[in-house]
Amino acid sequence: MASGGTLYERGVRLAHRGYKLTLSPLIGQSCRFLPTCSDYGRDALIQHGPIKGGWLTVRRLCKCHPFGQSGYDPVPPAKTD
Repeated sequence: MASGGTLYERGVRLAHRGYKLTLSPLIGQSCRFLPTCSDYGRDALIQHGPIKGGWLTVRRLCKCHPFGQSGYDPVPPAKTD
């Protein structure tokens, strides 16, 4: 884990790592997308913050089902005004 970043970013990374070490092995590799849904959520939360990043993560999780799409689906870049 890289040191540095804000306390928020470190918290998101820590939660993501905890998920990868505990729950992910129990669930198995079932994500249809690259990056995986958990990696997407981590990146979305860090790049867009908790509200928009959370919304993007929920939208992505809703697309991840057996009858949905698959393939490369990166986090959209943050708008710079």
